Amino acid sequence: MEDTQEEGFQIAAIVAGVATVLVVVFYALVFLNPQSALNPLKPPPPPTATVPPMPATWTPTSTWTPTSTATFTPTSTPTSTPTPTNTATNTPLVTATNTRPPRTNTPKPPPFAYYISNLTCEHSGGTYIEGYVNSASGPLSGIRVSYGTAPGSSVLETRSTEGSDGRLGHYTFVLRDGGSRPGTWYVWLVDASGKALSDPNAARVVTNDRGANDSTACWRAEVDFALR
Repeated sequence: MEDTQEEGFQIAAIVAGVATVLVVVFYALVFLNPQSALNPLKPPPPPTATVPPMPATWTPTSTWTPTSTATFTPTSTPTSTPTPTNTATNTPLVTATNTRPPRTNTPKPPPFAYYISNLTCEHSGGTYIEGYVNSASGPLSGIRVSYGTAPGSSVLETRSTEGSDGRLGHYTFVLRDGGSRPGTWYVWLVDASGKALSDPNAARVVTNDRGANDSTACWRAEVDFALR
């Protein structure tokens, strides 16, 4: 009796194991293929994408469309507008406290009324200083002439151009009638009071005792004056 029960239990266990295997296989098949006929709850099939048919021969089509280029229109050059110039403003200068007194220009004395128009010297038989006093209208008589050993002073003689020798406006100083008399002499014109009418330093004569063949010989000097 006990053997019959044990066999019944073994058969039931075998049937339960086979059923379990079948259930597992069933679910595995449904999981792998949900659209299987074994699945009573099939999901809707996925939509099928329709691929458009390709043309028999593909011809490349140019995609570049030529675009017309706008013609450049010259633009008139703008006329420059003069920039206003700022007017300079005179800024007062600061005056220094310590300023030097303004320089006083000493007026120059007026020029002498007569000037030297000629001065020459050459060899002669004696030693002389002579000449003429002239103006624009001709020789002048009555003009006082002085000569001395210093300019404007140390006067040795004063005489007038009287023209007593027939030469109007002429004067002569005889230093030595025969032979040489070396020395340095000055000749100038003066008025009746002795004031110089010509530059006393201008007519400087240096006589010497050099012979007639020496070009630097100075025995007879000629000093001419002219009125300005």
